[in-house]
Amino acid sequence: MKVFYDEDSLLHNPPYEILDGHLVHYYESPLRPQNIKHELESSPSFTIHPTNKALDVLKHARKVHSEDYLHYLETAYAGWVADGGDKVPPPPIVALTSPGPLGQTAVLPEAFPHPKMLPRPPVADPGGLGAIARAGFYCFDLSCPITADTHKSALASARTALSAAEALSTNYPPHSPKSGIFALCRPPGHHAGTALCGGYCFLNNASIAARFLQDTDPSINSGSTQKLRIAILDIDYHHGNGTQEIFYEDPSVLYVSLHAQDDYPYYTGSKAETGSGAGLGCTHNHPLPRGTADDGYLTELQHALAEIREFAPAYVLVSLGVDTYVDDPISDFKLTRAGYTRVGRAIAHLNRPTLFVMEGGYHIETIGKNVRAVLEGFEAEEPV
Repeated sequence: MKVFYDEDSLLHNPPYEILDGHLVHYYESPLRPQNIKHELESSPSFTIHPTNKALDVLKHARKVHSEDYLHYLETAYAGWVADGGDKVPPPPIVALTSPGPLGQTAVLPEAFPHPKMLPRPPVADPGGLGAIARAGFYCFDLSCPITADTHKSALASARTALSAAEALSTNYPPHSPKSGIFALCRPPGHHAGTALCGGYCFLNNASIAARFLQDTDPSINSGSTQKLRIAILDIDYHHGNGTQEIFYEDPSVLYVSLHAQDDYPYYTGSKAETGSGAGLGCTHNHPLPRGTADDGYLTELQHALAEIREFAPAYVLVSLGVDTYVDDPISDFKLTRAGYTRVGRAIAHLNRPTLFVMEGGYHIETIGKNVRAVLEGFEAEEPV
């Protein structure tokens, strides 16, 4: 299986985050992709490929994200520095909690535009706000510090997904039999919405790749006006609120998510959320109780796969999170490595060209082996 990887994805390295009220080291660490890459390199089943630097990442990102949001990501850190935001030294506790450089600084929101605040028209031009106010406008939590290198890493992550999608569409026509390519993206993407970052995510890599596959569909050149049908299967522990929002009214993209019930991001992911307008019926959520283990997960996965088969997509994208692992430090499912092999085998029976896009997974010691188990399970299985 081809694996696409970009070294620039390692540059984003905030010194800390706030989790459960505690100042802790940043769980979405550069060690994550490094360990995955190291594990996959040890097997002859995988070949590591560089990303295509000629791809116009912003051109394709504009198919998913708003222009003002993309501008914010590019200018947030410089604007914050210009406002003097980097002059406050990090707190001493960072020395005890962060493996990163203590002098590294980052933009982090102080307030968010809540609907219960004083009634006033929504801010039409957030560009007129100060740097910290803009951070609250474009972010929904405290997990996305923006450092001097964040924008470069976010672009590298999206480029990774685009390069993998390019290879998929070039080598495997729509509706062709099972084949797989892995985009080793970092930062992850499924929490990033049209104009919001959060949950460690800045650009929605899977969504950008989905639009790329639609835009490069050969049938477009023959005069077809119908978009290629894409299915996104999200198997991260957390609900992909960003991906759901992006395609909520789009009948050409099916979004199916298995995730923890009543866990982060807390306010999305119920079964009642099924799409809107033309996209009604194209969102399927499968919230599962905390403590879900292999058998319960695989049973629900079969229901999700049946929904994808009924949709009959030309391509399948898998938002691959292994934070469902039994020892993951910030999640509460109980999947095992053997369970991940079963997950990969089950997905293979969709018998479609499949792009795996890396999302979450924070148990550094096992993340590579768990990803490998999913991908090898997929590769080994022969669809019936």
